[in-house]
Amino acid sequence: MDITKAYEECMHKLLVALEKEFMEVLANPKLDKKAKNLRTKPLVTKKQILLNTLDALRLVDRSGNEEK
Repeated sequence: MDITKAYEECMHKLLVALEKEFMEVLANPKLDKKAKNLRTKPLVTKKQILLNTLDALRLVDRSGNEEK
């Protein structure tokens, strides 16, 4: 198993956990729109960082394979 696949699996687990947390915040009837927004923005940012990291890892892996 190459390292990129291991990272992808780990990142996928993190993304699933973030999405679950995001949905819990949205489903909470006690929170108003502003509170939901304040709690979901960091989750969206974390998700985007993870997706960008995955893209970077794939790019590095691809360029490493082309050099071989």
